[in-house]
Amino acid sequence: MTMDQERARQVLETVFARQDVEDACKRRDLGGLIRILTKYGITQGQIAHLTGRPQGRISEYKSGKRIPTAKHTFEAFADGLGMPAHLRRHLGLSSSGGRAGAQVVSDGVQIPTDTFDLQLFAEAIGKRGEPLKRRELLAMVAQLGAQSALAQSEAWEKVAFALSRPSALDEAVVRELEARSAGFHRLEEMLPAHTIFKGLAAHLNEVGTILNGTATDPKDELRQRLIVVAGESSVLAGWIATDLGNVSAARNFYDTAEKASKEANDPAIIACAFGYRSYIPSGKGNHGRARALLTTALRHLPRETSPGTTSWLAARHAEESAALGEKDAALRSWADANEAFNIADPEEDRVWTRFLDRDRFDSFQISTYAQIGRLDEAEQVARAVIARLSEVERKRAGVILGDIATAHLVHGSVMEAVKAAREGLAIIRETESGIWLPRFIVLAESLRRWQTQPPVRAFLEELAITKRQFSASPV
Repeated sequence: MTMDQERARQVLETVFARQDVEDACKRRDLGGLIRILTKYGITQGQIAHLTGRPQGRISEYKSGKRIPTAKHTFEAFADGLGMPAHLRRHLGLSSSGGRAGAQVVSDGVQIPTDTFDLQLFAEAIGKRGEPLKRRELLAMVAQLGAQSALAQSEAWEKVAFALSRPSALDEAVVRELEARSAGFHRLEEMLPAHTIFKGLAAHLNEVGTILNGTATDPKDELRQRLIVVAGESSVLAGWIATDLGNVSAARNFYDTAEKASKEANDPAIIACAFGYRSYIPSGKGNHGRARALLTTALRHLPRETSPGTTSWLAARHAEESAALGEKDAALRSWADANEAFNIADPEEDRVWTRFLDRDRFDSFQISTYAQIGRLDEAEQVARAVIARLSEVERKRAGVILGDIATAHLVHGSVMEAVKAAREGLAIIRETESGIWLPRFIVLAESLRRWQTQPPVRAFLEELAITKRQFSASPV
């Protein structure tokens, strides 16, 4: 005899307290969840009625013939069965249902922060294969909904099948994962680190699961490409973990990237990892250590391998040499950077080089030239960058304004330096880019001698507020 709905609800409340149900939700295993529910008397028909899914589909989930991956499916189960908040979270959903898993970023438009929506979103962006301005990002978000998720469901089915049977890896799966990795790199330029970290970590976990289920074979081109995806995604995860202040996690991700670099015989990945690592000691004022890491990065990277990476690393090497007061070394590195940039096409190079447009490259020149005393040239480049700031994404604008402030300060223009520093600091708070905060802390130390001036005092107070904001943020 089928139990009535009231009794079914009582059974569900009891079953939802079980550890095996929690474990199934952590695995996002709806098939396992259905098997547990039917074991305790909840029929497939009742599950279908409560969730609004056809009974035949419920049977396919239970048998493992079909593996659900779309967020709207998990929401239907969580809402229909009345799952408690902790189980909803394990499924990657907001604890209270609805769109609480989204974050307002501009003009009321919401960015999806749900782990699995983010993966779909990154994949869609990666497939564009072209730069994405902030207004275009917002337009894509406005269109992202059930139809968008359904349009991506076929790709999710492919990845899900590869997860269950890694030996079935094929071209389509690898392309989907490559697109997703590229999309996360683009999202990093525009979204706060904590917004995308869980989605990126889930993506890496899936890539690792598939790789672990395939036999090591240097001649397997698809597997080699997937190893590259793992490496490219790991360096980004390391960078984001650093931004979140989790240095130990960053180190682990970079170590994974190094292993992938060696296995795929792709030296650009390890060069990128050393490049990202250089920002950590640099932010603490240890420019010697930062330059040593960049020297190692450039040594690993044959110039013809990735002109975009060479240009970025050489520009960073110039910047750190200038900070050490070594003018000749800085100019040599800058010449190398400029030569590589002139032949580079960052959009067609590696996923991590796509940030290196004219504005970002010029910001390295501002920093380098200001520190070696070529102030007029630094000011000239700075004015050109300021005129183009409307075309720069918000995260980058904060970095560039920090460089401009430094150039003004070195040139003795204290009020101009404070103006740029306050604007840059506001962007750091807005975009939650904590990795650049040390740059403004260094500026503050140089400005303290003028702290009786109201603009300088205002900047120091705003910096204190910003530091408290980041110290209170969850890592």
